[in-house]
Amino acid sequence: MSTATFSVWRGDANGGKFVDYTIETAQGMVVLDAVRRIQADQANDLALRWNCKAGKCGSCSAEVNGMPRLMCMTRLSQLPLDTNPLPSNR
Repeated sequence: MSTATFSVWRGDANGGKFVDYTIETAQGMVVLDAVRRIQADQANDLALRWNCKAGKCGSCSAEVNGMPRLMCMTRLSQLPLDTNPLPSNR
């Protein structure tokens, strides 16, 4: 297994900042899998919205590396993991 560091926007009505989380990645993982692993293992107060995990509902849409994407359809293998994928629901 390899690892990847994700910079996740964390904030509230008063502002926010990016927080880095490093996780182990697996073959075939999508961004949603990675963010759910961060939520389960390191940041249980992280809010995350998703529904179908099939690319149909759009509820997991986020800005990833500056581009709007569906987290459930964006494979980690499609991303340059050395530049920190940036999921954020801003």
